Amino acid sequence: MTRNTNYSLLALVAIAGAAHAQPIVVNTLEDVYDTGTAATVADLPGPDGVISMREATYAANNTPGPHTIEFAIPTAEFYLDTAIALLRLEDGPWVFTADDITIDFASQAQNIGDTNPDGPEVGIYGWEVNGWGHPALYIYGDNCTVRGLGKVYSRATSIQIIGSHNKVVGCKTLGVEIDQGWQGPPATFNVVGGTEPGDANDLGFVDILSWADDNTVVGNRVTTVLVAGSPFSTFPKRNRIGGPTEAERNVINGFGSRSGEGFPTGQGVLVNFAEDTLIQNNYIGVDETGTQRVVQIGPSGIEVRDSIDTTILNNLIAGIWVEGSNHSAGQTFGAGIRVGAVNRDNEGVVIHGNTIGADHTGKNRIQTLNGIIVSQSTGLYSPHDTNIGGTDPAQANLVAFCDRVGVAIGPLVEDATISGNSIHSNASLGIDLSTWAGYDGVTPNDPGDSDTQGGNALQNFPVLSSATSAGGQVLVSGTLDSHPSMMYRIEFFANTDCDPSGHGQGRDVLGFIDVTTDASGLATFDAVLSAAVSPGQVITTTATDLLAAATSEFSACVPVVPSACPADLAEPQGQLDFSDVVAFLTAFSNMDPAADFATPIGQFDFSDVVAFLTAFGAGCP
Repeated sequence: MTRNTNYSLLALVAIAGAAHAQPIVVNTLEDVYDTGTAATVADLPGPDGVISMREATYAANNTPGPHTIEFAIPTAEFYLDTAIALLRLEDGPWVFTADDITIDFASQAQNIGDTNPDGPEVGIYGWEVNGWGHPALYIYGDNCTVRGLGKVYSRATSIQIIGSHNKVVGCKTLGVEIDQGWQGPPATFNVVGGTEPGDANDLGFVDILSWADDNTVVGNRVTTVLVAGSPFSTFPKRNRIGGPTEAERNVINGFGSRSGEGFPTGQGVLVNFAEDTLIQNNYIGVDETGTQRVVQIGPSGIEVRDSIDTTILNNLIAGIWVEGSNHSAGQTFGAGIRVGAVNRDNEGVVIHGNTIGADHTGKNRIQTLNGIIVSQSTGLYSPHDTNIGGTDPAQANLVAFCDRVGVAIGPLVEDATISGNSIHSNASLGIDLSTWAGYDGVTPNDPGDSDTQGGNALQNFPVLSSATSAGGQVLVSGTLDSHPSMMYRIEFFANTDCDPSGHGQGRDVLGFIDVTTDASGLATFDAVLSAAVSPGQVITTTATDLLAAATSEFSACVPVVPSACPADLAEPQGQLDFSDVVAFLTAFSNMDPAADFATPIGQFDFSDVVAFLTAFGAGCP
């Protein structure tokens, strides 16, 4: 027992000593090693008296315990760029197989001085023949950190992470790929970026590929993010781009390129063959202030296709507008969010709380072509179960100021729910259900709603007959002609004016009611909504088939007129009773505008009581 105890104590001492070991300091740009591939830290430096990056890699891998690799490269060795120490990569990638290794490229500034005020002091140049398709660094270990890496030339990516619980922070470099490779345990719980000062990266791309689950990309400036698997391997799962706080927000812009034919391609965030991806609170297509468009070629802010259960939450997406060239000259392209299907059905996209087409205040236009497009890419597969907004106010999207349509639903899409959103000031329709002729404006209702060849089976919209307001309430009457004995949700919206089409849009959400059609498919409704809607505004509605989860286009507008019975406060119904008196007294005690019967507006005094009693005494026509 004593012998085992002594051995354990010695082991703990050894581990503690390793944890406080001196850093391995790289002090040459040359990719040389004269210590052999089995060298340990104790073998450094070799006969040449210097330590190269490759020697540091071998030594860190071969020596137990955590290690930090630092840099102190003399400026006399700099080449190609006199501000940056470009490590010469000539003998294959640097591969880190051990755990708990920190590669601190930022240490060059402390050890030598800040030679590059515009960015990191250490980068990598790939001199290796046929090395273009490989990363510069492989991280196979766990709990490793790469800090402060600068420019990387002639490589496919800067860093590929195969292990788990690793970090990439403070880098301004080509890109990061997270992918275990093939059929092994996935790369998990890696973090690109962070919320602490100095954690943010400035990257060309982040790719999270097939064998990569539960990874996080937060707090970065990045050109494009890809979360993609394959039907022939596996789907990456539960990866998160952004987060609920401002510090976790990624600013994603400058993405896209042109094909040889001149068509713009590319996305800010692409989710393809992935599962349970969360894209949250990012700024996409705009600058870090959320007020200015950044010019890019990519035609999609966020695109989701062939995936399962993707959540797009509280992002600002704007500035997605690009002109074609060459064979696409004269055409324009762009959508804030695009949901599609190419090789399999796309299932379960939730789009909640996003601002599309406006700045972060929601009040000012940032040029955007289309808001949200849900459509198939082929005739074989389609997006299913797409939810745009919801009945909780926090789920509402703002889709505004687009040069074309606010929300467009493609002809093979059967179940896109559009609920509780503020959709307004778009140049074309607020909601357009497409036929095979394209997004062609208002689709007329048909008797019995028997047509099916179009987005959401061309669900009929309600037909409104009147809207009257009194005492902070509005009574909206109308009918719905659709399928017999089915339940529908009718949503109501107020607008300052009507869309030029005469239908919609839906600026202010007033509420909803559920109705059931009779055996002939008809439902008549008189909805009493608690909302202060001024006479002269207009009301619009949508209908959602609750079984099929399919929403209509906006209805035709109906103007709001003042009630002929202004004292009918409790439930506008054309008769006065004690409930109206109670409603007035409650509103008066709460200084509710509904009780402001007299002038001047905004004051609550005895004159309001007199005015109400006068109106009550006059009765209803």
